[in-house]
Amino acid sequence: MAGVAFAPGFYPSWYFVLVAIGYGLLLPVLAVLQVRHATVRQSGAVLGTAAGMATITVGLAASANSDLIVAALFVRGIWWWTIGKLWLETGVMPRLFGTLTIALAVVALGAALASAPMGMQTATLWIAERLILGFWTIALAFALWRSA
Repeated sequence: MAGVAFAPGFYPSWYFVLVAIGYGLLLPVLAVLQVRHATVRQSGAVLGTAAGMATITVGLAASANSDLIVAALFVRGIWWWTIGKLWLETGVMPRLFGTLTIALAVVALGAALASAPMGMQTATLWIAERLILGFWTIALAFALWRSA
């Protein structure tokens, strides 16, 4: 979330450092989720981890190249849909959080699919989606902490 305050046009070096740190901090989260998901559904664990890694990789690239924003929104939507559905069906994480994650997946997928035909500004979508990702990550950390 702090990366949004350091917009790329004003503080480019700080912006990319903060973006890299933010996405890098998702790696341990993916590892924890992989272990939790594997205990209840192997296929969901594999897809959730793969989509999470794609979210990190394409998200970092989209922060440097705005042509990749639609792809980044799409893979984030796939990741959120996969893990949200897994949480809703299995209860490995709170089901309410799974429902919220599925709703965010619909928003991300809708933004990715509607941005080009509707002429939406992808840079504006990207800022909003990164803020949502930041708040979602904090909520996930709280849910993980409460269930530990």
